[in-house]
Amino acid sequence: MRRFIPPTVFLLLYSSVSAQTARQPKVAPGPMEPNWDVILKERYGLSIFDDLLNPVKTTPEATPGLFKKSGPGPVTFTPVIALGLVTTTRGGWYTPGPDDKSPKKHDLWAYTVRNTGDDLQTGKNVPPPLADGAKTTFDPGDAQFGVWVSNDGFTDGGVYTQPQVVAAVNQRLAKQPYKAMIYPNKDKATGKVIPHSYLIGWEYSTNDDFQDVVCRVDNVELVDGGAR
Repeated sequence: MRRFIPPTVFLLLYSSVSAQTARQPKVAPGPMEPNWDVILKERYGLSIFDDLLNPVKTTPEATPGLFKKSGPGPVTFTPVIALGLVTTTRGGWYTPGPDDKSPKKHDLWAYTVRNTGDDLQTGKNVPPPLADGAKTTFDPGDAQFGVWVSNDGFTDGGVYTQPQVVAAVNQRLAKQPYKAMIYPNKDKATGKVIPHSYLIGWEYSTNDDFQDVVCRVDNVELVDGGAR
């Protein structure tokens, strides 16, 4: 006789399937929110560790986090899910400076909304509505670049796709500067990876649930491993 497994128990069981790797920072469950592994699986057909393109192999600071434009036209950087603080979240892009403490930042967008689990089920406020004057496109030319997000609830330098930049500019997060998990963007219906498109799960707090903001970046390739 088959036993009925309640949905909440199923999610807990699923969350334990993929083991943490030796040097990878642990991913915590979302506080009364969908867990990052569940979001990846249910919305994109991705595995939290098997599909991760920027795993920590040695140290966070040695982990790649830069992109380059893959073709003609602009790069698009778009927030698609907002599960962090309700205070204003901001995002943009940057080019590395002469040292990790001096990235050249460019603002793109902001929003002031916090999604719920119900939003993800119904599609309400997904993606989060952006503030007036927001942009999601930019052209970095031939230069390598990263992207960043921050939240007005913290008075610090925000978080960047390069962990070494987080360690250099954000004292609050310097002990664990790996704050962006990068994945290929996949069409769940077909199971096919979407070329030159990536998903990023961000952590700007300290509980490391990695779904404070989920973003998509298009017309790019990840530099130094991971481009598919």
